[in-house]
Amino acid sequence: MQICPRCRTSAPAHFVACPKCFALFHAEKLTTLSREADALENASDFVGALGKLREMEPLLPHGSTQAIALRERIGTLEPKAGSKKPGKQGGGFAAGTTAAVVALLTKGKFLLAGLLKLPTLLTFFISASLWRDGSSGMALGLVVLGSIYVHEMGHTFAFRRYGIAVTAPMFVPGFGAFVRGAHYPRSLSAIGDVALSGPIWGGATGIALLIAGIALQQPWLTGAAVLVAEINLFNLIPVWQLDGNRALACLSPQRALILGTTGLFASLIAASPMGAIASAGLLARRWLRPPPEPGDRRTFIVFLSLMLGLLALRFGAQFFTTSLHGSGD
Repeated sequence: MQICPRCRTSAPAHFVACPKCFALFHAEKLTTLSREADALENASDFVGALGKLREMEPLLPHGSTQAIALRERIGTLEPKAGSKKPGKQGGGFAAGTTAAVVALLTKGKFLLAGLLKLPTLLTFFISASLWRDGSSGMALGLVVLGSIYVHEMGHTFAFRRYGIAVTAPMFVPGFGAFVRGAHYPRSLSAIGDVALSGPIWGGATGIALLIAGIALQQPWLTGAAVLVAEINLFNLIPVWQLDGNRALACLSPQRALILGTTGLFASLIAASPMGAIASAGLLARRWLRPPPEPGDRRTFIVFLSLMLGLLALRFGAQFFTTSLHGSGD
């Protein structure tokens, strides 16, 4: 139990406000955190400021005026935190996705950080052991599961860009992997960034596999690139907890229609089952449960570019796989 300092009313320990006079039990801590957040924001440390503001959230009644204002402030700061250049308005999403691709290519230590955790490592090898291929043995499983791991680290990188703590990747044998953030972003641009960063990183591993397969004349590597493209397209299906469902919430109905129509046409050309399902899902959701207006333009541009890029990867990888098999006969 705790005692209200204003009216001396007793309340359970989990209460954040007095049930009688509505005084805040954590007023002093809230004031301290607010001042620290102001100082960090003034210093252009937007990630640090977001961390302080998120510490304040559970200390306020959810529906109170203060809590609503706090959530609005968090939503305002998130695009600034996601921007490569602090304080730059309007370029947060593009800068964030560029930073993710650069990190994929340059930050080996970051990529290894999650894989070195015992639960991640154990579930990784258990999942890989289920993959078998006549020509490559367990190697196919290792490279495909490795791409799924990189996909999840893309989400991790994006979560951290907004000052959100996130779990290490965990593999579910036979299904895939997941990470879980302590919070989810509030602004549309940040939601789209976190959702699509995973497929962007996963697609980049597919490109690397395609290049390696062509250079080494190994059709199983180019075949792995086909699988990687399809897995990441599967994640763009707008259902359940998949990335496409999160990203669709950031689009206007008109943009969802454009994305689904373009994706379906391109999927037929690329002969991609998952691309067709994802695109058809976008169109179905557009009519059955349309996303809210007005949506986020940058999320739409990245979503469209990502879908077309994955379909191009799938088409190219399948072409070279067939060519390499033909040349080996």
